[in-house]
Amino acid sequence: MADHLIFFLYTVLIIHSTIGYGFLFSLIVDRELLKYNLGYIGIFGFFFISLLSITTSFVVPHNFIHNSILHVIGLTAFIFLLKKPIKFSEIKYFWILLLIFWIGLYVYKNHDDFPYYHLTYALNLSENSFAVGMGKFSHGFRTFSSLFYFHSTLYLPLIKFYLFHSGPFFIILFFNFIIISKLINHIKINNFNFLFFYSLLSLLFINIAFYRIAEHGTDRSPQILLILIFLVFFETLYVEKKREIIRSKLSLLLIMVFFASSMKAIYYLYLLLVPIIFLKKKLYKNILNKKNFLILFFISISFFLNLTVSYLNTGCLLYPAQKTCIVEQEWSLNKKEVNRMSLHYEWWSKAGGGPNYRSEIDPKIYVKNFNWVSNWIDRHFFNKVSDTLIGILFISIVVTLIFKTYSKYKKKSQIKIDYLLYLVPIIFLIEWFVNHPSMRYGGYVLFAIPIFLYTALKIEKYTLSKIIIKNITYTLIILSLLLFNVRNIDRLIKENKVYNYNLVKSPYFFIENVVSEKVTDNNHYQIYSPKEGKMCWASKTPCSYKKDLKIKNFLWMNMVY
Repeated sequence: MADHLIFFLYTVLIIHSTIGYGFLFSLIVDRELLKYNLGYIGIFGFFFISLLSITTSFVVPHNFIHNSILHVIGLTAFIFLLKKPIKFSEIKYFWILLLIFWIGLYVYKNHDDFPYYHLTYALNLSENSFAVGMGKFSHGFRTFSSLFYFHSTLYLPLIKFYLFHSGPFFIILFFNFIIISKLINHIKINNFNFLFFYSLLSLLFINIAFYRIAEHGTDRSPQILLILIFLVFFETLYVEKKREIIRSKLSLLLIMVFFASSMKAIYYLYLLLVPIIFLKKKLYKNILNKKNFLILFFISISFFLNLTVSYLNTGCLLYPAQKTCIVEQEWSLNKKEVNRMSLHYEWWSKAGGGPNYRSEIDPKIYVKNFNWVSNWIDRHFFNKVSDTLIGILFISIVVTLIFKTYSKYKKKSQIKIDYLLYLVPIIFLIEWFVNHPSMRYGGYVLFAIPIFLYTALKIEKYTLSKIIIKNITYTLIILSLLLFNVRNIDRLIKENKVYNYNLVKSPYFFIENVVSEKVTDNNHYQIYSPKEGKMCWASKTPCSYKKDLKIKNFLWMNMVY
Protein backbone atom coordinates (compact mmCIF):
# COMPACT_ATOMS: atom_id res chain seq x y z
CA MET A 1 0.00 0.00 0.00
CA ALA A 2 2.99 2.29 0.47
CA ASP A 3 3.53 2.44 -3.31
CA HIS A 4 -0.10 3.44 -3.84
CA LEU A 5 0.18 6.21 -1.27
CA ILE A 6 3.41 7.53 -2.81
CA PHE A 7 1.90 7.33 -6.30
CA PHE A 8 -1.20 9.25 -5.20
CA LEU A 9 0.58 11.91 -3.14
CA TYR A 10 3.15 12.72 -5.81
CA THR A 11 0.47 13.02 -8.49
CA VAL A 12 -1.63 15.36 -6.36
CA LEU A 13 1.40 17.46 -5.41
CA ILE A 14 2.59 17.77 -9.01
CA ILE A 15 -0.87 18.74 -10.27
CA HIS A 16 -1.07 21.50 -7.67
CA SER A 17 2.49 22.57 -8.45
CA THR A 18 1.47 22.83 -12.11
CA ILE A 19 -1.50 25.01 -11.16
CA GLY A 20 0.84 27.11 -9.00
CA TYR A 21 3.08 27.73 -12.01
CA GLY A 22 -0.04 28.64 -13.96
CA PHE A 23 -0.74 31.38 -11.41
CA LEU A 24 2.85 32.58 -11.63
CA PHE A 25 2.68 32.63 -15.43
CA SER A 26 -0.55 34.64 -15.34
CA LEU A 27 0.87 37.13 -12.82
CA ILE A 28 3.99 37.66 -14.92
CA VAL A 29 2.39 37.75 -18.36
CA ASP A 30 -1.16 39.06 -17.97
CA ARG A 31 -3.27 39.24 -14.81
CA GLU A 32 -6.38 39.02 -17.01
CA LEU A 33 -5.52 35.33 -17.47
CA LEU A 34 -6.32 34.78 -13.78
CA LYS A 35 -10.01 35.24 -14.65
CA TYR A 36 -9.99 31.90 -16.46
CA ASN A 37 -10.86 28.76 -14.52
CA LEU A 38 -8.48 26.26 -12.92
CA GLY A 39 -8.36 24.13 -16.06
CA TYR A 40 -6.87 26.95 -18.11
CA ILE A 41 -4.56 27.90 -15.23
CA GLY A 42 -3.32 24.30 -15.20
CA ILE A 43 -2.58 24.46 -18.94
CA PHE A 44 -0.65 27.71 -18.43
CA GLY A 45 1.36 26.01 -15.71
CA PHE A 46 2.09 22.96 -17.85
CA PHE A 47 3.34 25.29 -20.58
CA PHE A 48 5.45 27.32 -18.13
CA ILE A 49 7.07 24.25 -16.53
CA SER A 50 7.91 22.96 -20.02
CA LEU A 51 9.65 26.24 -20.87
CA LEU A 52 11.60 26.18 -17.59
CA SER A 53 12.52 22.54 -18.14
CA ILE A 54 13.89 23.16 -21.63
CA THR A 55 15.87 26.17 -20.41
CA THR A 56 17.48 24.45 -17.42
CA SER A 57 18.26 21.28 -19.43
CA PHE A 58 21.09 23.17 -21.17
CA VAL A 59 22.83 23.66 -17.82
CA VAL A 60 21.93 20.90 -15.35
CA PRO A 61 20.35 17.44 -15.40
CA HIS A 62 16.81 17.20 -14.03
CA ASN A 63 17.77 15.11 -11.03
CA PHE A 64 16.04 14.79 -7.66
CA ILE A 65 17.46 18.09 -6.38
CA HIS A 66 16.50 20.14 -9.45
CA ASN A 67 13.00 18.71 -9.63
CA SER A 68 12.32 18.93 -5.90
CA ILE A 69 13.23 22.64 -5.87
CA LEU A 70 11.13 23.22 -9.00
CA HIS A 71 7.97 21.72 -7.55
CA VAL A 72 8.44 23.21 -4.07
CA ILE A 73 8.34 26.61 -5.79
CA GLY A 74 5.18 25.57 -7.66
CA LEU A 75 3.47 24.33 -4.51
CA THR A 76 4.46 27.49 -2.64
CA ALA A 77 2.96 29.58 -5.42
CA PHE A 78 -0.24 27.54 -5.26
CA ILE A 79 -0.57 27.98 -1.48
CA PHE A 80 0.35 31.68 -1.55
CA LEU A 81 -2.00 32.55 -4.38
CA LEU A 82 -4.83 30.27 -3.32
CA LYS A 83 -6.46 32.91 -1.12
CA LYS A 84 -6.81 35.67 -3.67
CA PRO A 85 -7.71 34.71 -7.23
CA ILE A 86 -9.75 31.52 -6.81
CA LYS A 87 -12.64 30.32 -4.71
CA PHE A 88 -12.26 27.28 -2.51
CA SER A 89 -15.36 25.78 -4.15
CA GLU A 90 -13.51 25.67 -7.48
CA ILE A 91 -10.65 23.76 -5.84
CA LYS A 92 -13.17 21.42 -4.23
CA TYR A 93 -14.78 20.54 -7.57
CA PHE A 94 -11.35 20.11 -9.13
CA TRP A 95 -10.44 17.56 -6.43
CA ILE A 96 -13.68 15.68 -7.07
CA LEU A 97 -12.93 15.56 -10.80
CA LEU A 98 -9.38 14.37 -10.08
CA LEU A 99 -10.72 11.45 -8.05
CA ILE A 100 -13.23 10.58 -10.79
CA PHE A 101 -10.48 10.41 -13.41
CA TRP A 102 -7.91 8.80 -11.15
CA ILE A 103 -8.36 5.29 -12.52
CA GLY A 104 -7.17 6.45 -15.95
CA LEU A 105 -3.66 7.01 -14.59
CA TYR A 106 -3.14 3.29 -13.90
CA VAL A 107 -1.51 1.52 -16.85
CA TYR A 108 0.57 -1.61 -17.32
CA LYS A 109 1.54 -1.32 -20.97
CA ASN A 110 2.40 2.21 -22.11
CA HIS A 111 2.48 3.65 -25.62
CA ASP A 112 4.34 1.52 -28.20
CA ASP A 113 7.03 4.21 -28.49
CA PHE A 114 7.45 4.50 -24.73
CA PRO A 115 10.27 1.93 -24.33
CA TYR A 116 11.90 3.07 -27.57
CA TYR A 117 12.33 6.77 -26.82
CA HIS A 118 9.55 8.40 -24.72
CA LEU A 119 10.94 6.99 -21.48
CA THR A 120 14.58 7.10 -22.57
CA TYR A 121 14.44 10.74 -23.71
CA ALA A 122 12.95 12.00 -20.44
CA LEU A 123 15.21 9.78 -18.34
CA ASN A 124 18.27 11.03 -20.23
CA LEU A 125 17.30 14.62 -19.35
CA SER A 126 17.06 13.51 -15.72
CA GLU A 127 20.43 11.78 -15.54
CA ASN A 128 22.62 13.83 -17.88
CA SER A 129 23.36 17.34 -19.02
CA PHE A 130 22.34 18.33 -22.54
CA ALA A 131 24.37 16.88 -25.40
CA VAL A 132 24.55 18.25 -28.94
CA GLY A 133 23.68 15.80 -31.68
CA MET A 134 21.32 13.52 -29.74
CA GLY A 135 19.46 12.91 -32.99
CA LYS A 136 22.23 10.39 -33.67
CA PHE A 137 20.84 8.14 -30.88
CA SER A 138 17.65 7.23 -32.78
CA HIS A 139 14.95 8.90 -34.85
CA GLY A 140 12.90 9.37 -31.65
CA PHE A 141 15.48 11.87 -30.34
CA ARG A 142 15.14 13.94 -33.51
CA THR A 143 11.51 14.92 -33.07
CA PHE A 144 11.16 17.53 -30.34
CA SER A 145 8.26 17.34 -27.88
CA SER A 146 7.88 19.44 -24.73
CA LEU A 147 6.10 16.49 -23.11
CA PHE A 148 9.47 14.77 -22.58
CA TYR A 149 10.83 17.88 -20.88
CA PHE A 150 7.78 18.16 -18.64
CA HIS A 151 8.06 14.47 -17.75
CA SER A 152 11.74 14.87 -16.88
CA THR A 153 10.69 17.22 -14.04
CA LEU A 154 8.65 14.36 -12.57
CA TYR A 155 11.78 12.31 -11.78
CA LEU A 156 11.51 12.50 -7.99
CA PRO A 157 12.64 10.58 -4.88
CA LEU A 158 10.80 7.30 -4.23
CA ILE A 159 8.63 7.57 -7.36
CA LYS A 160 11.61 7.79 -9.80
CA PHE A 161 10.34 7.70 -13.42
CA TYR A 162 6.93 6.17 -12.75
CA LEU A 163 5.04 9.35 -13.60
CA PHE A 164 6.65 9.75 -17.03
CA HIS A 165 3.30 8.85 -18.63
CA SER A 166 1.17 11.30 -16.63
CA GLY A 167 1.39 14.45 -18.77
CA PRO A 168 -1.53 13.43 -21.05
CA PHE A 169 -3.55 12.58 -17.92
CA PHE A 170 -3.10 16.16 -16.68
CA ILE A 171 -4.20 17.50 -20.08
CA ILE A 172 -7.40 15.46 -20.16
CA LEU A 173 -8.12 16.43 -16.54
CA PHE A 174 -7.66 20.15 -17.25
CA PHE A 175 -9.73 19.83 -20.45
CA ASN A 176 -12.63 18.28 -18.56
CA PHE A 177 -12.57 20.97 -15.89
CA ILE A 178 -12.58 23.70 -18.57
CA ILE A 179 -15.49 22.23 -20.52
CA ILE A 180 -17.63 21.21 -17.54
CA SER A 181 -17.13 24.65 -15.96
CA LYS A 182 -18.16 26.30 -19.25
CA LEU A 183 -21.28 24.17 -19.50
CA ILE A 184 -22.29 24.96 -15.91
CA ASN A 185 -21.70 28.70 -16.43
CA HIS A 186 -23.78 28.66 -19.62
CA ILE A 187 -26.61 26.98 -17.71
CA LYS A 188 -26.40 29.57 -14.91
CA ILE A 189 -26.78 32.52 -17.29
CA ASN A 190 -29.26 30.71 -19.57
CA ASN A 191 -26.99 31.06 -22.62
CA PHE A 192 -27.45 28.04 -24.88
CA ASN A 193 -25.72 29.09 -28.06
CA PHE A 194 -23.99 26.70 -30.46
CA LEU A 195 -20.75 26.84 -28.45
CA PHE A 196 -22.58 25.29 -25.50
CA PHE A 197 -23.55 22.26 -27.56
CA TYR A 198 -20.16 22.12 -29.32
CA SER A 199 -18.52 21.91 -25.88
CA LEU A 200 -20.91 19.19 -24.73
CA LEU A 201 -20.31 17.07 -27.83
CA SER A 202 -16.53 17.53 -27.52
CA LEU A 203 -16.61 16.43 -23.88
CA LEU A 204 -18.47 13.24 -24.76
CA PHE A 205 -16.08 12.46 -27.60
CA ILE A 206 -12.84 12.97 -25.65
CA ASN A 207 -13.97 11.03 -22.58
CA ILE A 208 -15.27 8.11 -24.64
CA ALA A 209 -12.64 7.93 -27.39
CA PHE A 210 -9.51 9.14 -25.54
CA TYR A 211 -10.05 7.16 -22.35
CA ARG A 212 -6.82 5.14 -22.60
CA ILE A 213 -3.98 7.42 -21.47
CA ALA A 214 -1.33 4.96 -22.67
CA GLU A 215 -2.46 5.55 -26.27
CA HIS A 216 -1.95 9.31 -26.08
CA GLY A 217 1.83 9.40 -26.52
CA THR A 218 2.78 12.81 -27.93
CA ASP A 219 -0.15 12.92 -30.35
CA ARG A 220 -3.47 13.14 -28.56
CA SER A 221 -2.69 15.87 -26.03
CA PRO A 222 -2.21 18.55 -28.74
CA GLN A 223 -5.40 17.28 -30.41
CA ILE A 224 -7.32 17.86 -27.17
CA LEU A 225 -5.85 21.36 -27.10
CA LEU A 226 -6.97 21.80 -30.72
CA ILE A 227 -10.60 21.37 -29.65
CA LEU A 228 -10.07 24.18 -27.12
CA ILE A 229 -8.24 26.29 -29.72
CA PHE A 230 -11.23 26.16 -32.05
CA LEU A 231 -13.58 26.83 -29.14
CA VAL A 232 -11.68 30.03 -28.31
CA PHE A 233 -11.52 30.87 -32.03
CA PHE A 234 -15.30 30.56 -32.40
CA GLU A 235 -15.90 32.54 -29.18
CA THR A 236 -13.66 35.36 -30.34
CA LEU A 237 -15.09 35.45 -33.84
CA TYR A 238 -18.82 35.21 -33.14
CA VAL A 239 -19.54 35.97 -29.49
CA GLU A 240 -17.14 38.49 -27.99
CA LYS A 241 -17.57 42.16 -28.87
CA LYS A 242 -15.54 44.05 -26.27
CA ARG A 243 -11.99 44.75 -27.48
CA GLU A 244 -10.44 44.00 -24.08
CA ILE A 245 -12.08 40.56 -23.96
CA ILE A 246 -11.07 39.91 -27.57
CA ARG A 247 -7.48 40.84 -26.69
CA SER A 248 -7.59 38.41 -23.75
CA LYS A 249 -9.01 35.65 -25.99
CA LEU A 250 -6.24 36.25 -28.52
CA SER A 251 -3.67 35.82 -25.75
CA LEU A 252 -5.34 32.59 -24.71
CA LEU A 253 -5.42 31.37 -28.31
CA LEU A 254 -1.74 32.10 -28.86
CA ILE A 255 -0.69 30.36 -25.64
CA MET A 256 -2.59 27.19 -26.54
CA VAL A 257 -1.37 27.13 -30.16
CA PHE A 258 2.26 27.48 -29.09
CA PHE A 259 1.76 24.95 -26.30
CA ALA A 260 0.29 22.42 -28.75
CA SER A 261 3.09 23.19 -31.22
CA SER A 262 5.72 22.54 -28.56
CA MET A 263 4.36 18.99 -28.34
CA LYS A 264 4.04 18.55 -32.11
CA ALA A 265 5.51 21.14 -34.50
CA ILE A 266 2.78 20.52 -37.08
CA TYR A 267 0.36 22.59 -34.95
CA TYR A 268 2.18 25.83 -35.80
CA LEU A 269 -0.12 25.74 -38.81
CA TYR A 270 -3.00 26.87 -36.57
CA LEU A 271 -1.38 30.27 -36.07
CA LEU A 272 -3.32 31.09 -39.27
CA LEU A 273 -6.41 31.41 -37.06
CA VAL A 274 -5.00 34.66 -35.61
CA PRO A 275 -4.96 36.74 -38.84
CA ILE A 276 -8.47 35.44 -39.62
CA ILE A 277 -9.66 36.99 -36.34
CA PHE A 278 -7.82 40.24 -37.08
CA LEU A 279 -9.41 40.50 -40.52
CA LYS A 280 -12.88 39.42 -39.44
CA LYS A 281 -13.01 41.65 -36.34
CA LYS A 282 -11.17 44.52 -38.12
CA LEU A 283 -8.49 44.72 -35.47
CA TYR A 284 -6.16 47.00 -37.37
CA LYS A 285 -5.13 49.29 -34.55
CA ASN A 286 -5.17 49.83 -30.81
CA ILE A 287 -5.18 46.08 -30.11
CA LEU A 288 -1.54 45.83 -29.08
CA ASN A 289 -0.43 47.01 -25.65
CA LYS A 290 2.08 46.09 -22.95
CA LYS A 291 0.17 42.94 -22.04
CA ASN A 292 0.25 41.71 -25.63
CA PHE A 293 3.99 42.27 -25.85
CA LEU A 294 4.55 40.15 -22.74
CA ILE A 295 2.51 37.33 -24.28
CA LEU A 296 4.42 37.67 -27.53
CA PHE A 297 7.69 37.67 -25.58
CA PHE A 298 6.89 34.38 -23.83
CA ILE A 299 5.63 32.61 -26.93
CA SER A 300 8.67 33.89 -28.83
CA ILE A 301 10.84 32.28 -26.15
CA SER A 302 8.87 29.06 -26.60
CA PHE A 303 9.37 29.19 -30.36
CA PHE A 304 13.08 29.97 -29.99
CA LEU A 305 13.62 27.11 -27.52
CA ASN A 306 11.78 24.65 -29.75
CA LEU A 307 13.90 25.63 -32.75
CA THR A 308 17.10 25.57 -30.68
CA VAL A 309 16.54 22.06 -29.32
CA SER A 310 15.56 20.77 -32.75
CA TYR A 311 18.67 22.36 -34.30
CA LEU A 312 21.06 21.07 -31.62
CA ASN A 313 19.58 17.58 -31.93
CA THR A 314 19.50 17.34 -35.73
CA GLY A 315 20.98 20.43 -37.44
CA CYS A 316 17.46 21.36 -38.64
CA LEU A 317 15.28 24.07 -37.12
CA LEU A 318 12.11 22.13 -37.89
CA TYR A 319 13.05 18.51 -38.48
CA PRO A 320 12.44 16.81 -40.93
CA ALA A 321 11.87 19.89 -43.15
CA GLN A 322 15.08 19.83 -45.19
CA LYS A 323 14.86 23.54 -46.09
CA THR A 324 15.26 24.41 -42.40
CA CYS A 325 18.55 22.51 -42.10
CA ILE A 326 21.60 24.74 -41.69
CA VAL A 327 25.16 23.98 -42.75
CA GLU A 328 26.08 20.37 -41.94
CA GLN A 329 28.22 19.76 -38.85
CA GLU A 330 29.85 16.57 -37.71
CA TRP A 331 27.12 16.17 -35.06
CA SER A 332 24.18 16.99 -37.36
CA LEU A 333 22.24 14.74 -39.69
CA ASN A 334 23.25 14.92 -43.33
CA LYS A 335 20.74 16.19 -45.89
CA LYS A 336 20.41 12.75 -47.46
CA GLU A 337 19.27 11.27 -44.14
CA VAL A 338 16.86 14.16 -43.52
CA ASN A 339 15.32 13.78 -46.97
CA ARG A 340 15.04 10.03 -46.48
CA MET A 341 13.23 10.45 -43.16
CA SER A 342 10.99 13.22 -44.52
CA LEU A 343 9.92 10.90 -47.33
CA HIS A 344 9.50 8.05 -44.84
CA TYR A 345 7.16 10.06 -42.60
CA GLU A 346 5.02 11.13 -45.55
CA TRP A 347 5.02 7.60 -46.98
CA TRP A 348 4.07 6.15 -43.59
CA SER A 349 1.27 8.69 -42.95
CA LYS A 350 -0.18 7.89 -46.37
CA ALA A 351 -0.38 4.16 -45.55
CA GLY A 352 2.73 3.21 -47.48
CA GLY A 353 3.79 0.87 -44.71
CA GLY A 354 3.00 -0.44 -41.27
CA PRO A 355 4.03 -3.11 -38.75
CA ASN A 356 2.79 -5.94 -40.95
CA TYR A 357 2.81 -4.57 -44.50
CA ARG A 358 4.80 -2.49 -46.97
CA SER A 359 3.74 -1.07 -50.34
CA GLU A 360 5.65 -2.51 -53.31
CA ILE A 361 5.58 0.87 -55.08
CA ASP A 362 8.69 3.05 -54.81
CA PRO A 363 8.07 5.56 -51.95
CA LYS A 364 8.86 8.59 -54.16
CA ILE A 365 6.31 7.50 -56.74
CA TYR A 366 3.83 6.34 -54.09
CA VAL A 367 3.46 9.74 -52.37
CA LYS A 368 3.06 11.76 -55.57
CA ASN A 369 -0.06 12.65 -57.57
CA PHE A 370 -2.40 10.95 -55.10
CA ASN A 371 -1.09 7.49 -56.04
CA TRP A 372 -1.49 6.62 -52.38
CA VAL A 373 -5.22 7.32 -52.04
CA SER A 374 -6.57 3.87 -52.93
CA ASN A 375 -4.18 2.12 -50.56
CA TRP A 376 -4.89 4.72 -47.85
CA ILE A 377 -8.60 4.03 -48.17
CA ASP A 378 -8.01 0.29 -47.79
CA ARG A 379 -5.46 0.51 -45.00
CA HIS A 380 -6.40 3.63 -43.02
CA PHE A 381 -9.93 4.71 -43.86
CA PHE A 382 -11.54 1.30 -43.35
CA ASN A 383 -9.78 1.01 -40.04
CA LYS A 384 -9.10 3.96 -37.75
CA VAL A 385 -10.79 6.67 -39.83
CA SER A 386 -14.07 4.84 -40.31
CA ASP A 387 -14.17 3.77 -36.65
CA THR A 388 -13.60 7.36 -35.55
CA LEU A 389 -16.22 8.72 -37.95
CA ILE A 390 -18.78 6.18 -36.77
CA GLY A 391 -18.13 7.21 -33.17
CA ILE A 392 -18.39 10.93 -33.98
CA LEU A 393 -21.59 10.48 -35.99
CA PHE A 394 -23.09 8.22 -33.32
CA ILE A 395 -22.50 10.83 -30.61
CA SER A 396 -23.88 13.59 -32.84
CA ILE A 397 -27.02 11.67 -33.84
CA VAL A 398 -27.82 10.44 -30.33
CA VAL A 399 -27.39 13.86 -28.72
CA THR A 400 -29.41 15.51 -31.50
CA LEU A 401 -32.27 13.02 -31.07
CA ILE A 402 -32.28 13.49 -27.29
CA PHE A 403 -32.68 17.27 -27.55
CA LYS A 404 -35.07 17.00 -30.52
CA THR A 405 -37.38 14.73 -28.51
CA TYR A 406 -38.06 17.51 -26.01
CA SER A 407 -38.32 20.30 -28.59
CA LYS A 408 -41.66 21.63 -29.84
CA TYR A 409 -40.48 23.86 -32.69
CA LYS A 410 -37.40 25.44 -34.20
CA LYS A 411 -36.09 28.96 -33.71
CA LYS A 412 -33.49 31.16 -35.33
CA SER A 413 -29.87 30.91 -34.26
CA GLN A 414 -28.80 33.30 -31.49
CA ILE A 415 -25.69 34.20 -33.43
CA LYS A 416 -25.35 35.34 -37.03
CA ILE A 417 -23.29 32.66 -38.72
CA ASP A 418 -21.45 32.93 -42.03
CA TYR A 419 -19.80 30.30 -44.19
CA LEU A 420 -16.40 31.10 -42.68
CA LEU A 421 -17.41 29.14 -39.59
CA TYR A 422 -17.67 25.95 -41.63
CA LEU A 423 -14.93 26.77 -44.11
CA VAL A 424 -11.99 27.19 -41.71
CA PRO A 425 -12.04 23.73 -40.04
CA ILE A 426 -12.79 22.08 -43.39
CA ILE A 427 -9.73 23.75 -44.98
CA PHE A 428 -7.53 22.42 -42.17
CA LEU A 429 -9.05 18.97 -42.67
CA ILE A 430 -8.25 19.11 -46.40
CA GLU A 431 -4.68 20.20 -45.63
CA TRP A 432 -4.36 17.21 -43.27
CA PHE A 433 -5.65 14.79 -45.91
CA VAL A 434 -3.35 16.08 -48.66
CA ASN A 435 -0.12 16.27 -46.66
CA HIS A 436 -0.15 13.94 -43.63
CA PRO A 437 -3.36 11.88 -43.44
CA SER A 438 -2.55 9.86 -40.34
CA MET A 439 -4.98 10.03 -37.44
CA ARG A 440 -2.16 10.75 -35.00
CA TYR A 441 -1.41 14.04 -36.83
CA GLY A 442 -4.72 15.61 -35.88
CA GLY A 443 -7.17 13.40 -37.74
CA TYR A 444 -9.26 12.41 -34.74
CA VAL A 445 -10.40 15.92 -33.89
CA LEU A 446 -10.22 17.41 -37.40
CA PHE A 447 -13.10 15.12 -38.33
CA ALA A 448 -14.91 15.84 -35.07
CA ILE A 449 -14.76 19.66 -35.13
CA PRO A 450 -16.78 20.36 -38.35
CA ILE A 451 -19.30 17.58 -37.58
CA PHE A 452 -19.81 18.77 -34.00
CA LEU A 453 -20.05 22.34 -35.26
CA TYR A 454 -22.85 21.44 -37.69
CA THR A 455 -24.60 19.37 -35.02
CA ALA A 456 -24.32 22.16 -32.44
CA LEU A 457 -25.83 24.72 -34.81
CA LYS A 458 -28.67 22.31 -35.54
CA ILE A 459 -29.40 21.60 -31.85
CA GLU A 460 -29.26 25.32 -31.00
CA LYS A 461 -32.37 25.92 -33.12
CA TYR A 462 -34.49 23.59 -30.98
CA THR A 463 -36.73 25.30 -28.43
CA LEU A 464 -36.09 23.84 -25.00
CA SER A 465 -36.68 24.98 -21.46
CA LYS A 466 -33.73 25.72 -19.21
CA ILE A 467 -34.59 22.88 -16.85
CA ILE A 468 -34.69 20.33 -19.70
CA ILE A 469 -31.34 21.46 -21.11
CA LYS A 470 -29.87 21.44 -17.62
CA ASN A 471 -31.09 17.90 -16.87
CA ILE A 472 -29.96 16.52 -20.23
CA THR A 473 -26.56 18.21 -19.96
CA TYR A 474 -25.86 16.98 -16.43
CA THR A 475 -26.98 13.49 -17.42
CA LEU A 476 -24.63 13.45 -20.43
CA ILE A 477 -21.72 14.81 -18.36
CA ILE A 478 -22.22 12.07 -15.76
CA LEU A 479 -22.57 9.50 -18.54
CA SER A 480 -19.28 10.60 -20.16
CA LEU A 481 -17.46 10.35 -16.81
CA LEU A 482 -19.06 6.97 -16.16
CA LEU A 483 -18.05 5.65 -19.58
CA PHE A 484 -14.48 6.88 -19.04
CA ASN A 485 -14.32 4.84 -15.85
CA VAL A 486 -16.15 1.78 -17.20
CA ARG A 487 -13.87 1.58 -20.24
CA ASN A 488 -10.78 1.93 -18.03
CA ILE A 489 -12.02 -0.73 -15.62
CA ASP A 490 -12.57 -3.04 -18.58
CA ARG A 491 -9.07 -2.20 -19.83
CA LEU A 492 -7.52 -3.01 -16.45
CA ILE A 493 -9.38 -6.34 -16.29
CA LYS A 494 -7.99 -7.24 -19.71
CA GLU A 495 -4.48 -6.14 -18.71
CA ASN A 496 -4.77 -8.35 -15.65
CA LYS A 497 -5.72 -11.34 -17.82
CA VAL A 498 -3.04 -10.72 -20.46
CA TYR A 499 -0.17 -9.36 -18.38
CA ASN A 500 -1.16 -10.42 -14.84
CA TYR A 501 -1.23 -6.73 -13.89
CA ASN A 502 -2.45 -6.57 -10.30
CA LEU A 503 -3.18 -3.07 -8.98
CA VAL A 504 -3.30 -4.37 -5.42
CA LYS A 505 0.38 -5.29 -5.67
CA SER A 506 1.66 -2.25 -7.56
CA PRO A 507 0.33 0.90 -9.28
CA TYR A 508 3.38 1.16 -11.55
CA PHE A 509 3.67 0.40 -15.25
CA PHE A 510 5.79 -2.43 -16.63
CA ILE A 511 9.50 -1.90 -17.23
CA GLU A 512 11.55 -4.54 -18.99
CA ASN A 513 14.96 -5.16 -17.49
CA VAL A 514 17.39 -4.46 -20.31
CA VAL A 515 21.01 -5.52 -20.14
CA SER A 516 23.15 -2.73 -21.60
CA GLU A 517 26.85 -2.13 -22.20
CA LYS A 518 29.14 0.88 -22.67
CA VAL A 519 29.84 1.69 -26.32
CA THR A 520 32.06 4.79 -25.85
CA ASP A 521 35.38 5.29 -24.15
CA ASN A 522 34.83 8.87 -22.94
CA ASN A 523 35.57 9.17 -19.24
CA HIS A 524 32.90 11.69 -18.22
CA TYR A 525 30.08 10.92 -20.66
CA GLN A 526 29.36 7.29 -21.52
CA ILE A 527 26.83 6.07 -24.07
CA TYR A 528 25.13 2.75 -23.36
CA SER A 529 23.50 0.32 -25.75
CA PRO A 530 21.18 -2.66 -25.18
CA LYS A 531 22.96 -5.96 -25.85
CA GLU A 532 19.87 -7.17 -27.70
CA GLY A 533 17.26 -5.29 -29.71
CA LYS A 534 16.66 -1.53 -30.03
CA MET A 535 14.61 -0.83 -26.90
CA CYS A 536 16.49 0.97 -24.14
CA TRP A 537 13.63 1.07 -21.64
CA ALA A 538 15.03 2.38 -18.33
CA SER A 539 18.61 1.39 -19.08
CA LYS A 540 21.34 3.73 -17.88
CA THR A 541 21.38 6.78 -20.13
CA PRO A 542 22.28 8.11 -22.61
CA CYS A 543 21.21 4.98 -24.43
CA SER A 544 21.10 4.12 -28.13
CA TYR A 545 20.88 0.91 -30.10
CA LYS A 546 23.69 2.28 -32.30
CA LYS A 547 27.08 0.99 -31.19
CA ASP A 548 29.37 3.17 -33.34
CA LEU A 549 28.68 6.55 -31.71
CA LYS A 550 31.42 8.79 -30.33
CA ILE A 551 31.55 11.64 -27.79
CA LYS A 552 33.71 14.70 -27.42
CA ASN A 553 33.60 17.96 -25.48
CA PHE A 554 31.63 20.85 -26.98
CA LEU A 555 31.75 24.11 -24.99
CA TRP A 556 30.25 23.24 -21.55
CA MET A 557 28.29 20.37 -23.13
CA ASN A 558 29.09 17.16 -24.97
CA MET A 559 28.82 16.34 -28.65
CA VAL A 560 27.56 13.09 -30.19
CA TYR A 561 28.96 12.24 -33.63
